[in-house]
Amino acid sequence: MKALKLPAELPDPIAPAASGLVVLATAAPWLLGFSASHAAVANGIAFLMAFSPLALMAPALRPAAAVCLAAGAWLAISPWVLGYWSEGIGAWAADLILGVVLAAVSWRALSMSPRSTMGRG
Repeated sequence: MKALKLPAELPDPIAPAASGLVVLATAAPWLLGFSASHAAVANGIAFLMAFSPLALMAPALRPAAAVCLAAGAWLAISPWVLGYWSEGIGAWAADLILGVVLAAVSWRALSMSPRSTMGRG
């Protein structure tokens, strides 16, 4: 019987964490019962389409991590900007918490990503 070889280094959990947060933010209106808000649903769908691919690239590309950091900030303030905060505590708390966590995960990816030396002579 062959022994199972473990990888020398565990894979970086930032990409799956960031992608999972984007998917949760999209599903939040249905999971928490504020899907009657068209603004919340449209924001969730647009958020998924725009930031899901970038969340997967955030650990490897500093610009993707920076955009995901901004996306987390947007998600945190979007209930008030788009006006669906009045749909209940689940509407604004979910986006606020998920946005702050996405920004924190993106900040970690941004600080861990190798700095680009392209264009520097």
